Amino acid sequence: MRLINLENGKVIADKVELANSFWKRFRGLMLKGNFRSGQALVFPFSKPKRYSIHTFFMRFPIDLLYLNQKLEVIESRKELSPWKTHKSEKEASILVELPPGRIEEANVRVGDELDFREKGESINFCDFSPTLCKGL
Repeated sequence: MRLINLENGKVIADKVELANSFWKRFRGLMLKGNFRSGQALVFPFSKPKRYSIHTFFMRFPIDLLYLNQKLEVIESRKELSPWKTHKSEKEASILVELPPGRIEEANVRVGDELDFREKGESINFCDFSPTLCKGL
């Protein structure tokens, strides 16, 4: 699965992994040796709210994109260092974790609309997280 910025056509990530189970969410990027350019870890949440994350037991910094239900970037955080915590300032429906520097490289800005695609076709994100799409 790919993550595309619809505003500028840039591919943000071409290897997107969903953290859509308890264990995938729990493990996240902890203890991983690296996080290569082109990768992304996506956390679909059950409802919009201000979520806290940590980078404990991580060996590298990460970039963060917080998205609303319409897949618009509502907040970003660049290069969150290991052993730190971060709480979103806005209520988010999805968190995207990226390798450090990727937000800048892909020219992602607050307000940009993103899309998840498989083989060129837009993916209905509601298939992965039905509770995320209630009320849309």
